[in-house]
Amino acid sequence: MKQFVVYLFFCLCSISYGQTEKISRLQSFDNRPIRYGFYLGLHTKGYAIESSPDVILSSGAGFHLGVLADLKASDFVSFLTEPGIISSTNSLTFDGEKTEVPATYFHLPVSIKLSTRRLNNVRGFVIGGVSYNYNFTANKNNNDNGANPRDFELKQHTLMGEIGIGASFYFPYFKFSPSIRGIYGFQNEFIGLGTIAKANISELRTRGVFLTLTFQ
Repeated sequence: MKQFVVYLFFCLCSISYGQTEKISRLQSFDNRPIRYGFYLGLHTKGYAIESSPDVILSSGAGFHLGVLADLKASDFVSFLTEPGIISSTNSLTFDGEKTEVPATYFHLPVSIKLSTRRLNNVRGFVIGGVSYNYNFTANKNNNDNGANPRDFELKQHTLMGEIGIGASFYFPYFKFSPSIRGIYGFQNEFIGLGTIAKANISELRTRGVFLTLTFQ
């Protein structure tokens, strides 16, 4: 899945670049102090895990979508906030049984974007920042508050970092910006409640690769 996301990203960039013209489009767009838009995308998301040797973690594919506000600081620097929803499902196999681990987050990143000089209708950028995340499904696998030996939870409130690269393509009526980003959780999200869960798993930290398509 990770290879597919990377391949799709570069295909989109190649197709978009091939369709751009040398006539400059949306010349004054980046002069606006605040730009708004929306985004959607696909991702593969899993966890860095510390566990007993027989635990198997399967990464899951998912989707994300949201809106954005882009605040201009200079010709090459801007600050973004991109509130949205991230949803995916992983699976954990421990003690011989498979358990689905859904994760649906309210995702609120604050990022800095560094852009290159515009060449015709294309402009590259790098982006990095931190995000606050609220997990709506944190209690999905807590059935008996620890009385069940397989009970566990995920933390509801987490911080994550992200870094990525992308390019903006200027079309007659909108700016299209595909990017590929790496997401990593700063915190251990796993809370073992039952005896088997605590004995088999000690840490889960979010890791993911995100393909994001932004329209402004």
